Amino acid sequence: MKKFAAIILVLLFILSGCGGNKSLGESAEAISDTDILRLKITDVSESQIALEIINESKCEIAYEESYFIEFEKDGRWHRLAPKNEDYAFIEVAYVLEKESTCTWGHKFEQIYGKLPEGKYRIIKYFTVFESENDPGEKMTLAAQFRLG
Repeated sequence: MKKFAAIILVLLFILSGCGGNKSLGESAEAISDTDILRLKITDVSESQIALEIINESKCEIAYEESYFIEFEKDGRWHRLAPKNEDYAFIEVAYVLEKESTCTWGHKFEQIYGKLPEGKYRIIKYFTVFESENDPGEKMTLAAQFRLG
């Protein structure tokens, strides 16, 4: 009987690590409600993503390379744990001119590995500058996508 229980425990341990995403915890991101800046996914696969960033304002908007991916589980968003914890983003800021559009993309396989089927969202941070001396208003945007 003890041997049977030990086998069941080992199987449960092995199966709990297989498939699915590992969470860093439930998301605490407050997504900005804005009509001046939009994200549109133009291409996505299990290993990379491409976005169109659309600035519909009369302001310059800055953003960086950094981003996070979250997955939906039981109706709640969870921050996806990176498989490569040593990965670092280049600290460079890009400026999106007023009333303009640009494309941005990244091979997230380098950080997260290939993603399994599921519902995801990418989180990116932006700063809106209304004038030259303005310290800027921070915004957090998300774009959802589904794999599979």
